[in-house]
Amino acid sequence: MVAPMKSATQGKPSASSKAAPRVAARPVGSARAKTTRTPRGWFTARSVAKATGGHVLQGGATGNGVSTDTRCDCTGHVFVALRGDNHDGHRYLSQAVAQGAIGLVVARDHDLAPLLRELRVRSGREPFIVQVDDTGKALMDLAAEHRQRHGAKVIGITGSCGKTSTKEWLGAVLAASMPTIRSPGSYNNQIGVPLTLFQLQAETRAAVVEIGTNGPGEIAELTAVTRPDIGIVTCVAPAHLEGLGSLDGVAREKAALVQGLPEDGLCILNGDDAACRAMAELTSAKVELISVHRVTDWYATDVQFHALGTTFLLQGERPVTLPQLGTHNVYNALAVIAAANCLGVPEEDVLKQLARVPSAARRLEPKVKGGVTIFDDTYNMNPESARAALQAMAGLRSGDRDENGQPGRSIAVFGGMRELGADSVALHRKLGEQVMASGQDMLVCVGDDAKAIADGALLAGMHSRSVTCVADIGAAHDLLMGVLRSGDRLLCKASRRSALDGLVDRLLKEFGEQPPDKQTPDKQAPDRSGRPDSTGVVGG
Repeated sequence: MVAPMKSATQGKPSASSKAAPRVAARPVGSARAKTTRTPRGWFTARSVAKATGGHVLQGGATGNGVSTDTRCDCTGHVFVALRGDNHDGHRYLSQAVAQGAIGLVVARDHDLAPLLRELRVRSGREPFIVQVDDTGKALMDLAAEHRQRHGAKVIGITGSCGKTSTKEWLGAVLAASMPTIRSPGSYNNQIGVPLTLFQLQAETRAAVVEIGTNGPGEIAELTAVTRPDIGIVTCVAPAHLEGLGSLDGVAREKAALVQGLPEDGLCILNGDDAACRAMAELTSAKVELISVHRVTDWYATDVQFHALGTTFLLQGERPVTLPQLGTHNVYNALAVIAAANCLGVPEEDVLKQLARVPSAARRLEPKVKGGVTIFDDTYNMNPESARAALQAMAGLRSGDRDENGQPGRSIAVFGGMRELGADSVALHRKLGEQVMASGQDMLVCVGDDAKAIADGALLAGMHSRSVTCVADIGAAHDLLMGVLRSGDRLLCKASRRSALDGLVDRLLKEFGEQPPDKQTPDKQAPDRSGRPDSTGVVGG
């Protein structure tokens, strides 16, 4: 087994440059004995009221779970009526009861008279009702209590990029060795995190929870609810600057996760990110760094991209193969290896699972048809994830050739990036410079927001014939259908609201292929009403 470099002290990163002896991992938190109370059947009216500071209006049976959306199965669950910008869950109380909800958590100011009259004439068991000041806070309180009642090891993951992929990979690795739950899709906000925690059962041994943010204080709040034993910060990059103000604001927000870790926990940080390294001073947990540039606790050397994905040497010794492209995915893999090692998963099993993990939907997901490879990276976009995608494309410069022996071209299609605040134009121009530096043969910018990317590429020296701005997806589709040929590699990336995924789907349809994720859509984080956000925008 390739062991991690040995950290010098708790709460400080390793300063050693020599390989540590190969030793078995001691699972995090093993010195702390946790008593697991009965995890199911605690959702009584009295217990719910105690956890939420609510008032029992009427009693009833005991629930075995929590729901916020009547479009999902409510049988045996406590229905929490959330209020949001687009929906009010109180409108669905009657429907929840009809679908078998055992209890209702409602706002004190909601008029229950119509519902109570309906319940009196309706046959069947009446639900218990608990009134609270804020149903959103009540959902968080219930999740905190549910997490407290379970002894599973919880891994919290945050960062400006790579949260979802790291969560998916770690969830898959751990699930092969122990009963594991993980956040569905990108359920990383004040609704998604509680819904993830409600999946905890008596047999669950590990829970992988993605934690996002749109504004200051949200990660601290979610960390208090989640109480992670292991924390992972993937990176700090310009994202959600409208809410967090600056890169320093992003770093402060992400640091809330490491500050919430226990002394016998583990903090896994990106050792090549200065803002992440600085977080080592903010936690009392043991710290392990990951790197692709230096010798740290977990590091990769000899990183190479190829048609089948990415390869590297773990600790400079052991070959590792990932079916995904990109150095950013090497960081994700190192974080997974570190966390799994901490939980006692044999390294052989970890690497075996990493070699087969699928790409997350629309996250640099390769789709091949008609000799053209489309890298669908349309789920979302910020400056760091765009840079990482370009780096991955640059690693494939020796791509396929067409029927005439001509080398395939590398074409980047970008929409605009959202929530970048006052730095938006400068960051878009910087991306244009990176397009030029990465050697792309062609750049297509879609929409007004993306014009600054073209400006940056032209100022950096990219030929004007290679740079095109189009108004919308339709125009981009027509342009690409006229220039694409066998052997080309096409990167499509934009912020979610740009809906550039529609361009990918249209191109694949033209080539005769049904997009695979139309059959298995990625779950989006729900909004405050508990219903999926129609915009698909989630916290970073």
